[in-house]
Amino acid sequence: MRNEGKESIVASGFPDSRTCLLHQKLQMLNVCLERRTLRDGGLPFAMRSGTDPAATASNPTSTTEQSDEEFFDCSDDEQESGATGRLSRLGKMLLVNSDDPLYIPVTQEPVPKTEDQLEDDAEVMLKLGPGSELCTQMMSASLLSDMESFKAANPAGQLEDFIRWYSPRDWIEDEPVDEQDPFGRKGHLSARMLIPGNTWQTVWEGARPIPARRQKRLFDDTREAEKVLHFLESRTIGQIAQLTMATLFHAGVLTLTQNATPERAVVTGCNEMIDRITAACCRLSRENWTSGTATGNIPGRANSQTKYEQQLLAEMMQLECTVTQARSLRRKLFATLSSESSPTDEEKQSQQAKLLQGLLQSCETDLPEGATSPIAGRIMGLFGEAKRAASEQGEQHTGGNTLPDPIEKQFTLRLSGNTASKGAGTPQFLRAILMPQEFRLCGAFSRNTTFY
Repeated sequence: MRNEGKESIVASGFPDSRTCLLHQKLQMLNVCLERRTLRDGGLPFAMRSGTDPAATASNPTSTTEQSDEEFFDCSDDEQESGATGRLSRLGKMLLVNSDDPLYIPVTQEPVPKTEDQLEDDAEVMLKLGPGSELCTQMMSASLLSDMESFKAANPAGQLEDFIRWYSPRDWIEDEPVDEQDPFGRKGHLSARMLIPGNTWQTVWEGARPIPARRQKRLFDDTREAEKVLHFLESRTIGQIAQLTMATLFHAGVLTLTQNATPERAVVTGCNEMIDRITAACCRLSRENWTSGTATGNIPGRANSQTKYEQQLLAEMMQLECTVTQARSLRRKLFATLSSESSPTDEEKQSQQAKLLQGLLQSCETDLPEGATSPIAGRIMGLFGEAKRAASEQGEQHTGGNTLPDPIEKQFTLRLSGNTASKGAGTPQFLRAILMPQEFRLCGAFSRNTTFY
């Protein structure tokens, strides 16, 4: 798929939870392919452009050998001490109970997961409870791998040494610092590490000194790739399209925001409405993947989601319509005026914005310069165009700029005369209000002859 002459590809790296689930699944598939390529002696996709394909094909194990040389730079010490899987020294730090250097081990890479997998894990842990053995194994799988790698790289290392590298905040150095021992060995574990039978102590006791390359893989790229393929194959085109719905709404909100930027000042509540629509799109993208369109079709869930999307679409259409009306009014009322005269100052711009707001809200609006202003002439012209367009027989129309038929007429009768304190005029009046489906009378009368 190409866009503006550039090839559109899925972003590299671990699945990004800020994107839609479909994009995360495709990212997971890419990660699986890269891991498989690296394991077979190749290079990841991002590095292939800078390599010689012929050299890689003739010697597929050269990359692995180079990576081994890069990671294991202490081969002589390893052969003498029996340690394996060392990456590098951790500064000048020494082991707590030994004068041997503290080495950073080569560990397995983190396990990538998509958003639905993270939710499934959280649901399983919630059902099992914090005291479950299976829950502990799920939480400590990566920790066990790192501990085994650490033991292989530091045969004389203790739990305190592992904590100093893995979780420095849980190692509290004694004060004052011993100047004769500047390696940070004088200290103790934090309170949570000293709780009897805690997970860290339990996992450390069960960990064996096994380097990362000999451990069971935390991430089975073959199985995870098959899961992604099954996820895609088991869904209809409509379900796949449903996964992109949140992305489409988000793209629509961005487009609407860009187009509405010049008119946001005159559309009442535009910023609040855009924020509300954006928040609704975020909720739509965080729908429960374990139900609805992610794993199946639950009618109640699907109908509820469809109504939610229709309501969100209606709000976007309403905002787009209002913005279009504001843009149309601005061009019809002020475009010619701006071109004929010099740029308006802030006061005139404020008056124009106030007039547009009044017209959009369907309220009674006073013209800034009265009925004889150029804007009034343009408004009269718009009414005339609308009346000619609505007329079924345009040739019978007399032409000219005329207002449409009134929707309301008011007649006021007043009793003239002089008052003792207020001069000419009296409070006596009678008003008649005429509308197509309504007729009202109201008046004010007084018998007080002192002031009237």
